[in-house]
Amino acid sequence: MPGNVRAGQVISLVEVTGGLGSKITAARLADELGADIAVLIPILDTAELLGLVKAEKGEVALTEFGHKFQKTSKEKVKLLTEQLSKIEPFKTAIEMATKHGSVSTEEVAEALTERGIEWYHEPELNVDLLRTILIHWAIYAKLLTYNKDGKFEPVKK
Repeated sequence: MPGNVRAGQVISLVEVTGGLGSKITAARLADELGADIAVLIPILDTAELLGLVKAEKGEVALTEFGHKFQKTSKEKVKLLTEQLSKIEPFKTAIEMATKHGSVSTEEVAEALTERGIEWYHEPELNVDLLRTILIHWAIYAKLLTYNKDGKFEPVKK
């Protein structure tokens, strides 16, 4: 999961892509979003990771799931929740928080590093980026909450 991408950026990409037809070039998509292609690429990668778009040979199209996501207004967060819970780092963070009641970013980062998943080799930078990803995505998607002690807890249903 790219660390500098936010949910709103992915949602905008899906909305614009769906609104412009079946396939759109990445360059036109960047122009429509008012973003440089270098900014668009991690957003596109995230949307593809979530199964919302398919990018091939410079063209971007919504997947079946992407069309479903675009058409719904009330279910967007629920659909994102289902997708995010299946991928890292969210899967590990949810499992650890559920098992232990709460989990620190450092603990999640350590578990992910043991599996070969890290963004930076410098532990402090890795932990900071992981915290940002979890706050911006897991809390938005209602997968986790962030408590006063700076730990993530599972959402009570």
